[in-house]
Amino acid sequence: MVPKRNLIANGDFQIGALGSTPAEWEQKSPRPGLAPVFKLTRRRGKKVLAAAGNGRGDCVGHLSAPVSLQKGLSYRLRVRFELSPGLGPHRNLLFCLYAGGFNDGIFDFRQDAGGSYSGEGRFLLGEHGADEGDIRIFFRFAAAGTAWIRKIELQQCAPLPPRLVRIACTNGATDAAGWTRVLDEAAQAGADLVLLPEMMNGEELEGLRGPSAKLMSSKAAQHSLLVAGSFMHYDKRADVLSNVALLFDRRGRRIGRYDKVHPYSPEILYQGVTPGVKVPVFRTPFGTVGFMICYDSWFTDVAELLALKGAEIILFPNAGYYRDLMPARAADNGVRIAASSLGSGNGIWDTTGTEVTQAEPSATCHPQCPPTYSDVRKRKVGKVEMLLATLDLAISPSPHNWGGPMMSASGGRRNRRDQLGTLNREIEELIG
Repeated sequence: MVPKRNLIANGDFQIGALGSTPAEWEQKSPRPGLAPVFKLTRRRGKKVLAAAGNGRGDCVGHLSAPVSLQKGLSYRLRVRFELSPGLGPHRNLLFCLYAGGFNDGIFDFRQDAGGSYSGEGRFLLGEHGADEGDIRIFFRFAAAGTAWIRKIELQQCAPLPPRLVRIACTNGATDAAGWTRVLDEAAQAGADLVLLPEMMNGEELEGLRGPSAKLMSSKAAQHSLLVAGSFMHYDKRADVLSNVALLFDRRGRRIGRYDKVHPYSPEILYQGVTPGVKVPVFRTPFGTVGFMICYDSWFTDVAELLALKGAEIILFPNAGYYRDLMPARAADNGVRIAASSLGSGNGIWDTTGTEVTQAEPSATCHPQCPPTYSDVRKRKVGKVEMLLATLDLAISPSPHNWGGPMMSASGGRRNRRDQLGTLNREIEELIG
């Protein structure tokens, strides 16, 4: 039985005088002039920790409390708090655990109907960690405003299980009979998800219930696997042509649709393709996925937005693409990319930007862990080349992994949200 006690002394902030720092906690800041204000106060009748701005927009500092740990065990860090208007959990707060060469934290938050936030992070304290560490609560980048932190707790938890998914992607063009054979053989090879390329049916225009969609749906249901692919969709009623990718679940139900946001210029100028305006993600039994299609890959925004929305795998159907972009798209955003192409080769890249068929990763790649992919196989199915690999979504190392996401590059989970603001404003001014 895993013990449930809070390993953080005074994690509910009930010990200490109002107006002072809570007992067991120590305040630190890079320089005194940057230090935010941390103090105990009352809110809704209960003593809480208040973290507030000091009048400077570049303020930064933290409270820390010691914790005793054990290498090889898994832990869960949870927090509950409220924010005054104008503050955001990603930009203005960080909740982290440091232990020797290990670091991690909370990067996903939910807001309830009453406006309160909660967040949780789970992690394994590996061999680079230490048995003594500390919890850190950062407040930053706000001249004014207050965060009221009700409770932070660290508990030992059950080990995190692997989250394995076997993906099949393709290279080459064929007809409906050929794709039927591809899907049958991918299922026989143990695939959980099969990705077909862009314009899988050539340049035929179809409806959302046309031959391509029916083929993907029926084979998904027949083999109890997920199937995705892309074709040109014409909505006769609205007179709208779009380059669409669809995702079908194990029962053959359509669970995802993405319309290409960045059509190739001739698609717009000579075919009248309407660009998409949304970049959705889709929950599956093994994790969260999203799409980018062909020309989307020349832009950073689709992959970045998918990652910010929680995508773990980007499905990339295309007619052709520049393969050397894929390591950057994957590593920049901490995502895996699976590419199926009509003629530029298939490929699967992990979160370090390493292609699963590479004999060795780049000499400058330092994930500090074994590969997160296995059982890589290639096979020929008629005219189509198929690549299969098993990925573990429970482990998402950085290419420069210095103990965890607080110290590692590229830091997509950690700092992408708070560092985009200024540049986005400049981009809007430039294109406005």
